[in-house]
Amino acid sequence: MRLLISANSFYPAVGGYERVAFIVAEQLCSRGHEVKIITFTPSMQDARFPFEVYRNPGIGTLFKLFRWSEIYIQNNVSFKLLWPLLFCWRPLVFVHHGFYAGSTKSELSLRARLKHLITLLGSNISVSTAITQTLPGKSCVALNPYQDDVFFRISNIEKNRDLFFVGRMVSDKGIDVLIDAVAKLRDRGFRPSVTIAGSGPEAPAMRNKVAQLQLHDLVTFVGRVTDEKLNELLNAHKILVVPTRENEGFGVVALEGIACGCVVVGSTCGGLPEAIGRCGKTFPNGDSSALADVLQNLLTNQNTWNDEFFIHAKAHLDAHRPPVVTERYLEVLTSILHSKK
Repeated sequence: MRLLISANSFYPAVGGYERVAFIVAEQLCSRGHEVKIITFTPSMQDARFPFEVYRNPGIGTLFKLFRWSEIYIQNNVSFKLLWPLLFCWRPLVFVHHGFYAGSTKSELSLRARLKHLITLLGSNISVSTAITQTLPGKSCVALNPYQDDVFFRISNIEKNRDLFFVGRMVSDKGIDVLIDAVAKLRDRGFRPSVTIAGSGPEAPAMRNKVAQLQLHDLVTFVGRVTDEKLNELLNAHKILVVPTRENEGFGVVALEGIACGCVVVGSTCGGLPEAIGRCGKTFPNGDSSALADVLQNLLTNQNTWNDEFFIHAKAHLDAHRPPVVTERYLEVLTSILHSKK
């Protein structure tokens, strides 16, 4: 198949959405399909990919790409890259990585409602059941893959630190909820070590919060980390905390933590419980007291982790390996081609 894939954000941008789009494109190429990517993310120098990447393409290039393609796949609905279909229609597949505004239809803005209506023009793939339930039409679920060649258990790295957070430092990620929970644990007589990895606009505020709560001896900020360094840090920690407040379509980071031998504790936000599965615990969004209770229980009962969590890890991860997830995408794509004949 000749597949044109758009992703407003793509490599070298870092995030779950970008990683998934990259993995799926790479896997489709490995099956012998031709793939071309269009994106608005600039890059000074592209690595050698098995697919071509067109960054900020002009109108002429866009028309050539659409005419070349057999199927157009759009990662999240983007008005900016839909208009060429008015002149060169191709079967359309939307891959929904998140919610378009809130997690219920009653919370949708006019723009979000329009995006929902547009999904009726094509086939739909959602990365979680939680997303599917908010869309107006039929959508199949293809749970996200993770990079199993990057994230894995390194046996000679000792798990000598307690809590780990990694992500962009913005309010939606709930870093303040984790810091408040750690303060509550400290006040109860527990002193877990905490590592916070990531960068973003909320970084100064979170450092100030740690200082105000006098947690500087427990909390370490390590900045932005990726790939090998992130794998090492996950391997050195016992619990990965994902305290996202809202708009978590899935949560690939949970899979990465499980692959590195972490118990994952996450909020009940969106598709995050699906990403965690039976390999961790959840707590109500934004509730630092509930998070503190879950962490306290885990840290004082580590002898139960194998039977309660780790025993489920292999089966859970196997369902999210790139080849398995790609088969789900191919089911949708091949059915579209067959319907054209």
